[in-house]
This record gives sequence, structure tokens and C-alpha cells, in this order.
Amino acid sequence: MNKPDLKTSQINLSRTSVTTGVILMLWLLNSPLAFAESQVKNQALPHEVSIRELLRIVREKSPRYALASSQIEAAQADVVAVDVLPNPKVSYGRYDQTGGRKNTQFDGPSQQNITVEVPLLLAGQRGARKDAAQRKVEVTEADVETQYNRLIHETCRLFVQLLAGQQRVAVLEEANWELERLQAIITGKENAGTASRYDVLRITQEVQSLKARLENAQTDNAGVVGELSVLLGFPDWKPQAKGVLAPIGISADINALWLQAEQNNPELESAHRETLAAASGLERARRERWPVPSLLLGTAFTDQPYGNTTYAGISVDLPLFDRGQGGMAKAAAEKHAALLKQELLVAATRQELERAVSVLSRRRTTLATFEREVIAPLPSLKQMAEDAYRLGKTGLLELLDSSRSSTEIQLGHLELVVAEIEAELDAMTASGLLAAASFAEPVFRQEP
Repeated sequence: MNKPDLKTSQINLSRTSVTTGVILMLWLLNSPLAFAESQVKNQALPHEVSIRELLRIVREKSPRYALASSQIEAAQADVVAVDVLPNPKVSYGRYDQTGGRKNTQFDGPSQQNITVEVPLLLAGQRGARKDAAQRKVEVTEADVETQYNRLIHETCRLFVQLLAGQQRVAVLEEANWELERLQAIITGKENAGTASRYDVLRITQEVQSLKARLENAQTDNAGVVGELSVLLGFPDWKPQAKGVLAPIGISADINALWLQAEQNNPELESAHRETLAAASGLERARRERWPVPSLLLGTAFTDQPYGNTTYAGISVDLPLFDRGQGGMAKAAAEKHAALLKQELLVAATRQELERAVSVLSRRRTTLATFEREVIAPLPSLKQMAEDAYRLGKTGLLELLDSSRSSTEIQLGHLELVVAEIEAELDAMTASGLLAAASFAEPVFRQEP
């Protein structure tokens, strides 16, 4: 019997190690340990959220809002930078006798010079720079609030879509239950000989069609959940909305909402702060036109023999050609652009608010009419249609049409409610009430 070769055994052992390593790596990649950090982060988030809880999560935990807020830190760093005094400059030089008669330049073979140069900001440049940087911080803060306002608007819109989707699924599930109940009734009538095979096939087809529609609604809901988690920056978070889908009930008074917009709209506040920052930048450019003098202090000494002298002087640029014309022109243009932007934004915000209020008024009228004339008599009509079928006064098609109409009316009512809420969200965003409501009162009604 031949003994195994040592080299062959080593090769087999190496192959076994590689295979084991690959299996271990695949197991680690597919294990929960590979994504422990994201899972722990998501575990801290609730499975069901109300709108108030969701907005608090956006403000306190959302990576997207944290990224926007980091811009403020960068702007504050500029304030620190401009508040620092300029560094003094130290220069050193040495003169050595290289030719000619000795001691013709100075008494000694060499002379050494040390000079300290200290810039003096005498024209208020430091204060102007600091004020301009502080104004930039204020602009950045307003810009962050603008981004936050847009973020919570989109968050609220997706929350409404999610809540409506859940209720849409509930309506379809109830309709599916009703159809299955009717299917059982018709099957029983077929067994009793009072219903045709066509009636059974027709109700079965209707049940299967409704199930497909229910599955499609559930898929749409899953898409909204994924869109919400992507928006907020939470991987694998699949929240469910809790609350009552009902209009918020904000005022549709355009004048009152415009007064709120002038005080609370972050975009208008950002444009206002930009004009102040531009004016501060113009003042800084005026200060920067003045040349910065430098105080010079130094000493010069020789050796063999030793001698020492001191030196004091001043250095300053002569503004003969460059008198800061470019900086002044740029700052003036930026101020003019900021004023034009503010005027345009005010007009656009007013127009957007008027549009949102007009749409909101129409949506409210449509919803109120629909609820009064369509939703209110729905239960009676549904019961009448079922009783008529039981008594043989109507056929299956009339019964199915009644059931289908009831479902469509409920789904249509959901769409009208969602449309009114979205119109309210647009009005609240334009008026700045949405950001204010996210800190105080809940935007939507809560579950009792």
C-alpha cells in the first residue's frame, strides 16, 4: 500500500483551508453580524409611528437632517478663522564681507539682522470680517431650516400616502370579505338549484380580480414605506403609520396665512438674511480697501568687534493702482442680486400661497359635497341592493355592481381626503406653519 505524498497532503490541506475560508466569509456576509450597526440603529426606531413621532425622529435622528445641520458648523468655523489676529513675521539676514577693503561697509567681518513685522488692522477690517462671517452663519441657519421645511413637507406627504394606503388596503380587504360572503351565498343557491353556474363563475372572477387589486395596493404601500426610509436615511426601516386620516383644518384666509409667512417662512427669512449678509459684505469690502500697515522692529549687530543697533519702522502698501475696486464692485453686485432675489421670492411665495389656498378651498368644497351626497346614503343603498338580490328582485350583475360601486366610492373618498390634506400641506409649507407645527402641536389627528 502506497503512503500519501507529503506535498500532495499539503496541497489538499491548503485547498481545504481555502474552501473553509470562503464558506466562513459567505456566512459572515449573510449573518446579522455583518449589518449589526444598521440593525441596532433601526431597532431603536418604532415599528408604528404617528406623525408627531415621525417628525421628532426627523429632527433628532435623521441622517439627512444631520447632514444639513453640519453646514452650520462649517460656517461657524469661518467666524473663528476671521477672528484670529494675523501672525507676525520674523525675518533674519546676514551680511558678510566678500570683497574690497575690510570694514568699508561696517566695522567687522559680518553683520546679522533680525526683524519682526507685525500687521496692524487699524481700519476695522477684523470687525468687518467677523460681522460678515456671522451674517453668513445666520444665512446658513436659515438655509438649513429651509431644507428642513422641505424635508418635513415630503415626510408628511409620504406619511399621508402611507396612512391612506393602509386604509385603502383595509377597504379592499373588507370588500374582499364581502365578496367571499356573497360567493358563499351564491354557491349555496347553486346547490339549492336557484342560481346558475354562470353566477358562480362570475362571482369567482370578481373575487379573484379584487384579490389582485388588493395585492397591488399592498405592493404600492411597500413602495411608499421604502421611499420614506430612503428619504430619512434609515436602511431597512419599514414603519407603519398610525393615526386618523382626516383634514388638518387650517384656515384658508389668505391674509392671515400671508402674515404667518412673513414671520415663519424660512425661505423668506433666508432671503432677508442674505440681503443683510450682502450689506455686511459690502462694508467689509470698504474696510478692506484700506492698506494694512505693518510695524517693523529689529536689531542689527556685528562681531569682531561687537556692535549693536536697533531698528523701528513702518511698512504700508501705496494704493496707487489697486484701491479695492474689484472687491467693491463684486460686493455691490452681490448686494443688488440679493435684493432682487428677495423681491422675486416674496412675489413667488405670495403667488404660491394664493394658489395653495385656492386649491384648498376647492378641495374642501368637493369633499364636503361628496360626503354629504355620496357617502351618507351609501350604507342604506348597499343594504337595499343585498336585500333585493336575496328576494330575487335583482340579478347577480346588479348585486356585483352595487358592491363594486361601494368599494369605489370609499376609495374615491380616500383620494379626496388625501388631496385636501396635500393642499393643506402646500399652504402650510408656503406660510411656514408646517415647520412651526412640527415643534408644537401634532399635524394630524391621533388614534383615540
